Amino acid sequence: MQKDRLPLANNIKILRKRAGLNQEQLADKLNIKRSNVAAYETKNVEPRLSIILEIARLFDISISTLLEENLTTDSTFPPFETAETASDATFEKNVIDINKTDVNSFITKSINIKKVLEGFKSFYNFRKSKLKEITPHNQKIIFDIENFIQLMEDLIAHNEAMISMLSSIKR
Repeated sequence: MQKDRLPLANNIKILRKRAGLNQEQLADKLNIKRSNVAAYETKNVEPRLSIILEIARLFDISISTLLEENLTTDSTFPPFETAETASDATFEKNVIDINKTDVNSFITKSINIKKVLEGFKSFYNFRKSKLKEITPHNQKIIFDIENFIQLMEDLIAHNEAMISMLSSIKR
């Protein structure tokens, strides 16, 4: 592995090869172009968060391991964990410990986060529209902000799903 490559670039390539996939096959599974996979593996181009999550799910690897550790062809790693893979007993215990005040506080915080994100997106789009030129530096900033916005939208969607689930639990 090249020293200047990020762990993610190395790990995508290692995991793809371990699964016996070529770049085109991985791209098909991720619904992206083969050139994107090549860029992720060789040019330190960082995929969007949604693609990172799909890669973690596809190869059943924890996100922290995918992003932070340099895998080898014989590495073992913790699996991707979702609510579905978490222990039912742990989930039930945690749900029992949640009280109505906690749920209402969670809902209020989620609403406030959504309002802040909407304001941030409006401000960001306004500032982006005022850029005179798109330099490589500006492109990186735009890319980072768009990834952040995507992360926040995923967080809000998760919170809304949690609120829905918590609301359906009979007390």
